[in-house]
Amino acid sequence: MTPFLRVTIALSLMISLLIIGTVGYMLVEGYVFIDALYMAVITLGTVGYREVAPLSEAGKLFTIFLIIAGIGSVAYAVTQVVEYFISTIVFKRRRMERTIAKLSGHVIICGYGRIGRQVATQLRTRGVRFVIVEENAAVIEHLEAHSDLHVHGNATDDTALRDAGIADASTIVATLPTNADNVYVTLSARNLNPDIRIVARAGDAASSQKLLQAGADKVISPYEIGGRYIANAVMRPHVVNFMDVVNSSREDNTQNLEIEELQVTERSVYANKALRDTNIRSELNIIVLAIRKADGDFEYNPSPATILEPGGMLICIGFAEQLDRLAHLLGVRD
Repeated sequence: MTPFLRVTIALSLMISLLIIGTVGYMLVEGYVFIDALYMAVITLGTVGYREVAPLSEAGKLFTIFLIIAGIGSVAYAVTQVVEYFISTIVFKRRRMERTIAKLSGHVIICGYGRIGRQVATQLRTRGVRFVIVEENAAVIEHLEAHSDLHVHGNATDDTALRDAGIADASTIVATLPTNADNVYVTLSARNLNPDIRIVARAGDAASSQKLLQAGADKVISPYEIGGRYIANAVMRPHVVNFMDVVNSSREDNTQNLEIEELQVTERSVYANKALRDTNIRSELNIIVLAIRKADGDFEYNPSPATILEPGGMLICIGFAEQLDRLAHLLGVRD
């Protein structure tokens, strides 16, 4: 029997006793409906208020029966309701733990502050699976309300990272408030998963160097990026306006203009073909800005004769819907 069914039975029993008590007092004592209902409620609730009128012998016996039945049914109902809510919370947590355990190639976001929230929003828009590691109880309530996968714990704790599935994750983003914590997360992540890609937030240039030494693949300084953006807005306003269009997120994200990186896989229909022999530009209306070859070298503005070798990375610009189609053709997504 499920907990919900037990709660339903318990509440039905309470309602049934209330009905029996009301009807019983109307028949035994001749009370009108409101007086009979009042007597049934105070008897089942065992509150000890005065009777509507002195009870007869039959009324007293009926009241004794109602009190005994009421005490048992109330105790049972309260027990079942409490058990239901506890089991529901535990079930939701265990279901989320099982979901996280099944993830592979996901992103772990350490810290759900202003930057972590923006990262999560962008990943959610693109359909990328992620797990948030956060220790603030108020933030956890927000994540639970929005059904975001999360781990309640300190990201500097190896246990929290393991619970977030770091062994199977592709990337971890360290966006904790302090540089020291982000360095610690970087060291822990590199130790727990040597192949994971680590993107870390830095507050200053000195911290950036320490994060790189700790094993971060990419270090982002929000203040430096913000300053560079403002300077570009002054000197290159039209370039900034174009990049705003590229980076904007509209409700209809299929019409978003985006820059994407997509890898050429062995199963791609374009594998080992020349760029001119594909329909990337002619039909998908996607521009290939550069190709990162398997050896790590970049070829900017690749020529039509460039061969798309498996393992190479295409840096493209186009509409989101067409980029998704290209991803399927490249064998990146099923």
